[in-house]
Amino acid sequence: MINKDQTPDKLWLARAMYDLGAVSFGDFTLGDSTVNSPVFINPKVLIGNPIALRVAAKLMYQEVTLAQSLRRSRVLPYDVVAGVPVGGLLLATAYSLESSTPLIYPRLKPEGTGKRGIEGRYRPETRALLIDDLITGGRSIQETARFMAEHSITVHDAVVLVDRDQGAFQRLKHAGINLISIIKLDMMMNFYRAMGLIDQEQHESYLRYVQQSRPAPGTSEADYPDEEALEAEGEETADAPEGDQ
Repeated sequence: MINKDQTPDKLWLARAMYDLGAVSFGDFTLGDSTVNSPVFINPKVLIGNPIALRVAAKLMYQEVTLAQSLRRSRVLPYDVVAGVPVGGLLLATAYSLESSTPLIYPRLKPEGTGKRGIEGRYRPETRALLIDDLITGGRSIQETARFMAEHSITVHDAVVLVDRDQGAFQRLKHAGINLISIIKLDMMMNFYRAMGLIDQEQHESYLRYVQQSRPAPGTSEADYPDEEALEAEGEETADAPEGDQ
C-alpha cells in the first residue's frame, strides 16, 4: 500500500524542487521564532520548470477534488481561487489553469500604481479557495483570509504545497479554515536522505530543529511559531541564500 504522502508524483516533485535549488542548508531565521532553522525552502523556483509547476498544480487539484468527493466532504464548493502573495499567487495561477477556475489576487499592500484591494472579478459573498506555496504556523493565510473577508469574500479552505508542520493546521482550524497540505517537509528531508542528496549530519540537524521547534500536542495557539515574515522575498529568512531574496 502506497503512503499517500509518498506517491510517485509527490516524490518526483520533491526531487524537482531539490534540483531547482529550492532547498538550502544553513542557519535561517523564521520570523520571530527563537529557534533558527537549518533548512531554507523556496518553492517559487518551480516557475523555472513548467512541467514541475504543472505537476504541483495537478497534485493540489487532485487533493481538493478527492476531498470534495468524500461522503463527508472536507472541502466546500468555491467560486474562485486566490493566491497569498507572492509565492501563492504563482501556484494559484497554475491551479487556475489546471482547474479552469477564475483567479483573483488579494493585494494587501499598494504596489506601484495598484491600490490595496482585490484584482479580478468577483461578487459579494464569493467563496475562495486560498493557495500558498509554503506554510509554517499559518499567519499569512489567516491575514489574507481576513483581508478577503473585508471585501465580502469567504475562505473556508486553503491548500499549501509545502508544510513545515509547525502548528498551522490547528491554528487555521481554530480560525475556521480547513488546511490541505500536499507535501510535508519531513517527507522531503527523509526522501533526500534516502536518495543520498543530503548527508547524515544535515538530516540530523533538521531532526534536532524539529524536536526543538515543533509545537507539542495541546500547545496553545499563542505559542505557535510566528512565521511568514519570510517567503524568499523575505518570508523564509532574513539570512536567505543570495539570489533567494
